[in-house]
Amino acid sequence: MTSDPFSRRAGFVRLTTIAMAALGFVLIALSVASAEGMRTWTDTTGKYKIKAKFVGLSDEGKVTLEREDGTVVAVPMEKLSVADRQAALEALANDQNPFKTVKPARKAAKRKKADEPPGDEEEKAAASSGEPKSIESHGAEAKQILLAPPDSKWNLSIDAPKLAAGQMGRAIALPPKLDFFEHTKALAINPICRRAVIGYILDKPGGDDRGQTRLVLCDLEKGKLLCAGKMPGKMLPLALSDGGIDILMCRDDFGFGNQDHLEIWNVTESGIVRRLQWAPYEDQRRDQRDIKWASYIDAEKLVTLSGGGQLTIWNAATAKPLYWLKIENHCLPALSPNRKYLAFFAEKQIGVLDLGAGEVVAVRAAPTEHLPFPTFAFTPNGTRLACCCLERVFVWDWATGALFREISLAGMNIMAREKLICPSEELVLVGNKLLIDIETQAKLWTYEGHEEVGTLGGVCWFAVTEQDAGAFLPAVLPQASAKAKIQKALDAADFFVLKPGVTVKVNVSGLQDPGEREKATAAFTQKLQANGCQVGPNGTVELVAAVETGKRRDIAYRTLGRPFGKEYTVQEYLSRVKVVWQGQTAWEVFTSSVPGFVHLKEGQTMQQYLKENEHPNYDWFGKVELPKVVQKPTPGATTLGTTHVTVSGLP
Repeated sequence: MTSDPFSRRAGFVRLTTIAMAALGFVLIALSVASAEGMRTWTDTTGKYKIKAKFVGLSDEGKVTLEREDGTVVAVPMEKLSVADRQAALEALANDQNPFKTVKPARKAAKRKKADEPPGDEEEKAAASSGEPKSIESHGAEAKQILLAPPDSKWNLSIDAPKLAAGQMGRAIALPPKLDFFEHTKALAINPICRRAVIGYILDKPGGDDRGQTRLVLCDLEKGKLLCAGKMPGKMLPLALSDGGIDILMCRDDFGFGNQDHLEIWNVTESGIVRRLQWAPYEDQRRDQRDIKWASYIDAEKLVTLSGGGQLTIWNAATAKPLYWLKIENHCLPALSPNRKYLAFFAEKQIGVLDLGAGEVVAVRAAPTEHLPFPTFAFTPNGTRLACCCLERVFVWDWATGALFREISLAGMNIMAREKLICPSEELVLVGNKLLIDIETQAKLWTYEGHEEVGTLGGVCWFAVTEQDAGAFLPAVLPQASAKAKIQKALDAADFFVLKPGVTVKVNVSGLQDPGEREKATAAFTQKLQANGCQVGPNGTVELVAAVETGKRRDIAYRTLGRPFGKEYTVQEYLSRVKVVWQGQTAWEVFTSSVPGFVHLKEGQTMQQYLKENEHPNYDWFGKVELPKVVQKPTPGATTLGTTHVTVSGLP
């Protein structure tokens, strides 16, 4: 039997006849004012309705409503219909003091199991003590979903939500840094409430300082900062709820297994209330229990991903796991714009999970057998799915699953390649800085100076924090100042110096071994011809391969999980390939003989391993991926231009 969410916490006021007479005028004035704010509120089932006016929002995330007879009702935000949640948020924005708190009773919190419903008294006790309600809940306790779609065909469509239509909005002033050692660490945007939360961590070096977390909550639609708060400890905001109040936070201490703890916080003008906490993968070993990614998928559910690749869907109110799916442990999945689907990589396949049905509905073989560290993103209207994996970006047509583009990132100086967003149906932004045109594969523009960037309906939001100022800036990319320069370059006949049909000269004179020169020439010729190019001595561009003897280097290796390592001296050799046009390097990639990671065989010492690898890496020339197109080099730059984002905007 469904309980009536509007029936609880009813309060009645009794006045004596004398008091009523004395306050008669005041009561008449209040009744007129309340009638003006009356509306019909409906719960998520549509079964229960009341006529009432909005009063406020409690620290526990409950909407307070007042009926015509003066009865006061407190309803959890997630129990209201979507339209009424939006109405409550609008009322909050228009209220002079919207965050009216309900003072909780001081009572010790009792630890519950995940399948026990939360109690009001327990939530109140937790809030009063400053500690969240603790839940024992593990993702593996739920039903496992298998990678076995009912239909082998990929035939999907997305109805882009109305909220996907982006509005430019206004820039929002952010508080300045609190300290030199405070850094912007995370940004989460929710497309339903159209709000964003920015997370900062203060982490001073040395000592026993626990650090400090600071959150700033913004309304992107109205262009205003709603509130800010701070708490001791280091926590990152991973996701923002549809109600715009609940924030999913993750522990962010250094070391494997120290990002394993989740909490749900309420951030209001009254401060931060820690409502709920649990460790979803504490039954896993160290690095596998860390939380790598998370998002709300509707008003009642959220999804998390562990370091071991366990993707779990949870009830957000109770932290009860609903089902889970095993995916690649280094994959960062993506939600479709309507949040119906989730794209992922598992078992050498690109897969699609229907979040409502709880089943995999489509799979397709990956373009290569292994996608290293794949990060997915949808375009704003969901017509394309993009994936960045180290040195390549893949783009698929969403409706058919057909591979549309494969874009090389070799030679590009991008550190945060796990950051990927799509500003439009035609663009991808890699590493928060490199803007690429999907159709032409052109590396268009570089953005620098900001700490984080997110997207909402085709509008990018840049978070910039300086020592004495901060800003959250909306922009449609590329911005007007860059568009003219980009279009002029794309219109030039020689914009691409390497493309299908071009004749390439192969130069391997930089390889000392004659046998290796012959093997490299054969490998490069095959790769170039497969890309649609011709190979000959009179090529307009030159593919140059060489091996260089580097310096003897001192390098330290440490065992995973240990803070310090031992230093070794090694001789380095560099293997290099580049595309040269009119004496200028248009594209370049290289590798070092010094290994970054070492896996010793049984009985093998580190000195023996390094000695065995102390020679030129000729095998790499047969494995290196050559780009299909290379644009004309820009002196001193890898793109057509650079924008330095400041608190004043994007010039």
